[in-house]
Formats: sequence, C-alpha cells, structure tokens
Amino acid sequence: MSRKYVDILFYSLLAVIVATYTYFTIKTFLPINAYIGDEVWYPTAAYNMLKLIFHISPPMYFPYPDKPGIETFINVCHPPLAKYIMDIFIIVMGYYPLSWRLPSWIIGDLILITGFFFTRDILGKDLIGNLGGIFTSIILASCPNLWVLHGIAMLDIYVAFFSFLSLYFLLKNKLLLSAIFLGLAIASKEPAVMLIFPALYYIGEIERKPIKRAYLGLGIPAFVYLIISLPIIIYEGGPLAWLHAKIANTVVWDISNGHISLDAVTQISEPWDWFLNIHPFNMGHGLYANVNPIIMILWAVTTPLAFVMKNLKMIMTTMFAWSEWLGFVLVYVLGNHTQFSFYVTDFAPFVDSYVVISLFMIARKFYIKKGEEKNIEENKQNYSGGIS
Repeated sequence: MSRKYVDILFYSLLAVIVATYTYFTIKTFLPINAYIGDEVWYPTAAYNMLKLIFHISPPMYFPYPDKPGIETFINVCHPPLAKYIMDIFIIVMGYYPLSWRLPSWIIGDLILITGFFFTRDILGKDLIGNLGGIFTSIILASCPNLWVLHGIAMLDIYVAFFSFLSLYFLLKNKLLLSAIFLGLAIASKEPAVMLIFPALYYIGEIERKPIKRAYLGLGIPAFVYLIISLPIIIYEGGPLAWLHAKIANTVVWDISNGHISLDAVTQISEPWDWFLNIHPFNMGHGLYANVNPIIMILWAVTTPLAFVMKNLKMIMTTMFAWSEWLGFVLVYVLGNHTQFSFYVTDFAPFVDSYVVISLFMIARKFYIKKGEEKNIEENKQNYSGGIS
C-alpha cells in the first residue's frame, strides 16, 4: 500500500476517534445545566472582565453562583487568556454553560489531533509512526483527567493544549512558534512557567548564540504574556499596581494552603499521590479528576529509556512533563500542601504521548533485533548450503 493510502486510512481513523470523543463529550456535559467544580470562578471572572474592563455586557442566561463578591471578581491570581477565549463564545452566545464550555470541548479535540501528529513526527511517517499516532490519540481520549477537564470551563486544559503545541513546534525546530505558544500557555496558568527550563536547554542545542537563545526562550514568552495581560495591567492601575496584585494574589496564593481546608483530606492529592490515583478530586455531578496509575507508572519507569537511547526528542517530551510535576513539588515544599489531582491535566499530553512513543521505540528495537538475528541465521544456512 502506498504512503498516500496509508495516510488516508489513518486520517480516517483519527477522524472517527475525534468524532466519537466529541459525541460523548456533548452527551456527558451538555445536560449538566449547573456550575461544575471551579466553574463558579472562571466563567464568572470571564464575564466580569467583559463587563468591567471591556465594557461589554452580553445577555446573562444563567445566574451568578452564590459566592461573596462574585459580581466584581476577575481572578487576578491567574492569567487571563483562558477567560478571554471563553469571552469570545460568551459574546456570541450569551452567558450560560454551553458558551463557556464549548472552547474546552474544541481544545479537547485539538489535543487528540496534535497527539497523533506529534507522535508520528517522532516515530516516523511510516506505518509504525501512523500506528503510534493513533495509539496516542486513543490514550489521550481515554485519559480520565483530560476527559473531565476538557469537558468543563477551567484553566488547566488551556495549559495542556498550548504547552503541547509549544513542544510540538520546538521539536520541529520552529523555535519562534514554540516560544509564542509557550507564552500562551503561561498566559493561561502559572504551571507552564516551569517549561521555560527544558525549552531553554533545547534551544541551546539548536541555537548557540546566547542572546538569541534568551530572546526565544525568555523574551518572546514574556512579551506574549505581558501583551495578553495588558488590559488587566491597565485595569489594576498600571504596572506597579498590577505587579503588587500579582505578588499578593498569585505568588503568596500559590505557596499557601488557602486553596481548600486541610481537613478536606479526600480532596487533597499531592504530586506523589497522582501516580496511584490517591484522592481524585470530586468535581460534583458524579465527575472525578481520576488519574490512570498505569500510564503514570509507565511514564516514570520508561523515562530512563530516553536517556539510554540518547533520543533528544524523547528526552524533551518526558522532561516537559517532569518539569511541570517538579513545579508542583516545589510549591509543596514552599508551603502549599493543598494540591489536587486535576493538576495532572497540565502535563498529561506529554505523559500520554511519551508512554506510547517509548513503548513503540522498545517494540521497534526488539523487531529490528529479531529481524537482524533472522537475517544472520538465514545467511548462515545459505553459507552452509553453499559449502556442502
């Protein structure tokens, strides 16, 4: 079969996976006509940003949640990009659950598509590469954490998508695009900041000029972040007032235990708990941010393989995941002992795709070795037959 028909076959399979995922997304989340989990904060903040900052008041077809100060809350403690994207749909459709969840649904589909092409690029654009790409899409679609977080209007799915695109373009050596998407990831939520470190390392392997390395690894992401934050900066009264608000509301918040009561032990799940799905976060409505322990353990076990094989693309994929995980460990050490299982979504695309890539690499090595042994044995037999 020619490569053209192989591609058509696998693109068709990918389309079926995405269509099935979309169907079950709509079937699961559309009927829930209520706030789910932290939706009480983010869609409301998105609407308030329209009302207070941009002076636009789309129709409200759904009431504010019963929270103190909610009608002026704009969520300064987190960057604004995800809320801007929600705002686009709220402007067009009005304020109600479908409008604020729809962008997350679209992003969930796009992550499956990105996973296919990401894996195929690393494994190769042959039958094995296409097969690996399909397996990655299936693993991503079956990831319980991504499933819940892509279905609702929270920030983590945006981090997952933009950081995944950043790594995708980084490994294609499209460094400027990668830097822009890294800035978009950071402008969605803070955990993406940790990705600056592995990105700088890879850029250093490609670009030896220190100034250009700093420009691509630090300057562009920072510029993107600041441009996106500009309306908030103006609203807060200028750079100094905004910076003070960020320190008070983000830095202090991130390293404190204020996220939930320490007594809520069944909701708290620290970074090492995620490997065993201990205390998955209850979103309500029968939805839990579960983690797949098999995938998480396989990720940890197969990480050394990337270094043994000296495969830079594999190393970068697993290190992007570990960098974010270590970021959560860092804030734990600094004092935040109230973390949640849904944080796994931030780096789940790296973990899921890395596990598939590493297992396919092992299988390919085994297949090649067996093939070489078979050829040696056949050559021996042919040689023996010629002598006799």
